[in-house]
Amino acid sequence: MFSKRADGHALKNLDPFNKAIAYVMARRSDALVYFTEQIDCKYLDEYIAKRKEEGIELSYLDIIAASMMRVHALRPCLNRFVVNGRIFARNELTLSIALKKSLRDDAAETTVKLNFTGHENIYDTKQMFDKVIRETKDASGEQNVTDKLAARIMNGPPFLIKWLVWICKLLDRWNMMPKAFIDASPFHSTVFVTYLKSLGINSVYHHIYDFGTVSMFIGIGKERLIPVVDDKTGEVRAGKVIELKVVADERICDGLYHARSMRLIKKYLANPELLEERLEKVEREQI
Repeated sequence: MFSKRADGHALKNLDPFNKAIAYVMARRSDALVYFTEQIDCKYLDEYIAKRKEEGIELSYLDIIAASMMRVHALRPCLNRFVVNGRIFARNELTLSIALKKSLRDDAAETTVKLNFTGHENIYDTKQMFDKVIRETKDASGEQNVTDKLAARIMNGPPFLIKWLVWICKLLDRWNMMPKAFIDASPFHSTVFVTYLKSLGINSVYHHIYDFGTVSMFIGIGKERLIPVVDDKTGEVRAGKVIELKVVADERICDGLYHARSMRLIKKYLANPELLEERLEKVEREQI
């Protein structure tokens, strides 16, 4: 209906095939591709140990998230989304992640959404995660905006909840969703992460929701030992790896673009020192 949304602008300068694909595969669940990347933990562990000697505590999540956001800032086609057959460039760079308030079966789960500029270095990312994890684990703290939004929608009889959800989907489909709702919604994000390593389980291929605008879902599992070929030396050794299982909307960019983006993520994960400098220029897509 409209070419401009609160969270993005429709792209006009696309080739006809890319435009057609968004109509042929009308739903996000029609257009999913699945792939796995194994990350050698050797260089992550060496980097974490080195920084720990300096009094800086870093986690796999800090480094992986910083790598993903750096690559999204450099490769703007990854920050696209599709709504109602049209491909949009997102205005912001955001990451959603689901967190448990404690490791108990009955503990509440919440979802938080982090806003990046793209200029952040690894230490900026660490501070963002430390802050949100600390606030989430504080059971006495106030609900975040996502929790408050969910509570308001669910505070009613089933027929009213179904009607409200239907209205939300309709507004989103016709690019009329209020910015306040988009800002609070974890379903309107650049990438969604599930950090299964913290639960001690293997990574999974997580579905991408048809509602909202998330175009990539990444599952990060626990470490495991396998024979690995060292990317730097070519030697085969017993190695600890962590799996990233990625589900992506193939309509936003082609396979080559996705492949080169993943190679760039692996480059940063093998050389985390590259993330210590802030990115001077964030690449923007031509509308």
